[in-house]
Amino acid sequence: VVNKDGLIETVGSGEPRIDFNDDAKGALLLEPTRSNLITYSEDFSNAYWTKSGSSVVSGFVSPKGDTNAFKLVEDNNISSHRVNFNSTISLGVVAKHTYSLFAKKGENNFIGILDLASVKGRWFNLNDGTIGEARANAPISSKIEELSNGWYKCSITVEATNSNGNLYIYTSSDGIDSNILYQGDGTSGIYIWGAQLEQGSYATSYIPTSGSAATRSADVCNNGANEQVINS
Repeated sequence: VVNKDGLIETVGSGEPRIDFNDDAKGALLLEPTRSNLITYSEDFSNAYWTKSGSSVVSGFVSPKGDTNAFKLVEDNNISSHRVNFNSTISLGVVAKHTYSLFAKKGENNFIGILDLASVKGRWFNLNDGTIGEARANAPISSKIEELSNGWYKCSITVEATNSNGNLYIYTSSDGIDSNILYQGDGTSGIYIWGAQLEQGSYATSYIPTSGSAATRSADVCNNGANEQVINS
């Protein structure tokens, strides 16, 4: 959940999840079961993530308030500047899947999120919280949500064209897709944290992983009054 301080917080099993992201009074968060198929959702320094035209630097404050966020830094070559899985993820089914990632501007204002399997993605403006150009081809839907301390949650939904998924994360100074190959300066970049890939047509709350996929059970509300209070 997003707590009263605007930070992401893990709630223990059996406790109601009161979320303050869009409601100053707090709202009961009820979500279906979902799995994060990305096995290293925060450690971008792990060999699980391939760096191309870039490097990653650790030790930055995350949306959770710890120092587990990374800076994605462009190198000084003419290339695209990105991190991506070192192999595809087996989705198990051809269906709608959603990628999400938390990002914050650095010297660069734009992040690009691409599903290589379907070659569909989107640029997001981390300076003003707007949706930019398509990264290659447009996904089914794109969304950007503002959190605290300059962080945004960016997500795209794609229709899997086969049973594989592969997330590419780009940094850019202008978010112009035709400028995907550009001369980096070796120091500029953006901040990233909390990557997620889940089967479904929208992004649910973050499920952290550290070596294997993880599943969150569905929220269940018993004795929740009637449909005038909590609907279906």
